[in-house]
Amino acid sequence: MQIGVNVTSPDTLEMACELRDSGHIDFVEVLIDGFAHLDPKEFRRTVGDDLPVGCHIMLSRFLDPDRERLDHYLDLVNRWRADCGLLYVSDHIAHFSHNGQPLPLAQEVDYAAWQPVVDSVRAWQEELGTSLAVENFPSQTPSDVPQARAYAELTAATGCEVLMDVSNAMVAQLNTGQPAAAWADVPGVGRRFHLAGYSPSPTAPSLIVDSHDAAVSDETLDLLTLFAGRAAPDATLVVERDANHDLDEWRTDLDRTRAAVVAARRLHQPHRP
Repeated sequence: MQIGVNVTSPDTLEMACELRDSGHIDFVEVLIDGFAHLDPKEFRRTVGDDLPVGCHIMLSRFLDPDRERLDHYLDLVNRWRADCGLLYVSDHIAHFSHNGQPLPLAQEVDYAAWQPVVDSVRAWQEELGTSLAVENFPSQTPSDVPQARAYAELTAATGCEVLMDVSNAMVAQLNTGQPAAAWADVPGVGRRFHLAGYSPSPTAPSLIVDSHDAAVSDETLDLLTLFAGRAAPDATLVVERDANHDLDEWRTDLDRTRAAVVAARRLHQPHRP
């Protein structure tokens, strides 16, 4: 299993290069939305010729498609794939707009009305020309149809993969009671993983939010060992930080994550200089 970090800004790109140099990461995942202005050849020169690159998309809004927007993202992915040799392409299953207007926060889909999502994933994947990894959602309220069951139907119908965000599964479990471990048996889980820290909502402390600004929890790492023990040999795992960018804290999370993967006997402990 390769372990990497997400790159969302010039600051995190600089930090990722430091983590590369210290031997803490094996690859980087670029948030393509944040680097649309940048020539991918320049990004490749910055991270070096040997560091693999994955691609994450935040705001394609492919569930609520706009032809101009999708063409923009399709062109972005093709250029980055040509110049950086992408490990994978991943996206979100969520609604980011309503009646053409952007929503302040991503909205979870209705798993009981799932066929339009299946159709949208199939169409977007065909346009991209590659298997798409789609991320699970950090649910805030319970659903009559478990999210894991819906994703199992999706992978069977489209051949897509699940971008298994382990911390999102923990957030959903804490908020809704739906067991995070249920995802381990979902087809399509096993090659692409995320994890990050979560926190109580500042406005509703009983609600847990996927904040990406805190240390990875012990519970998330315990769950990771379950997934890592079943992961494919070429699996990738991104330790995310989107706020509170403290390099030492990021290093600590990476060390703890790698130790959890080692405990699952999926990775040899590398030499640290």
